[in-house]
Amino acid sequence: MRGLFPRKKSRLSSQGKAIAAAHVLLDSAEGRLDEKAAGRRLREQVGLQWSFLTCIQYLSGQEALVALKAMPNDWMENGRTKPHLLAAAILAAHTVSNVRSDGTSLCASYLAQELKGKTVEQWLAERSDIEQRRVGRSLSE
Repeated sequence: MRGLFPRKKSRLSSQGKAIAAAHVLLDSAEGRLDEKAAGRRLREQVGLQWSFLTCIQYLSGQEALVALKAMPNDWMENGRTKPHLLAAAILAAHTVSNVRSDGTSLCASYLAQELKGKTVEQWLAERSDIEQRRVGRSLSE
């Protein structure tokens, strides 16, 4: 059975939504946007009823991460580069996994689960160790 209300879709691709969300998160972190202004910008750009919470949940999710990783390495917009946007995704995942005092996550993204209870520095160190072991195994084969 079809729902009573048609599903609304964003006019942006996954990559467009991820870029918009990353810019909003970074602008908010830099103090250029408050939560209400962030929500307004997101609704204007994405075309859905997004809020600041929706922004960080989306940005920490697999769809956004895949879209950001697929961007060209030399991409730049508004003075920001691909690494800036990937850092915003890490910030979003850290936020949704560690912001609540009761320990529950605000979403179930894989990246958020990896960051649960850790600082970003601890997570990066773990990732570096994993990468070094993987490179060591491939060299010994």
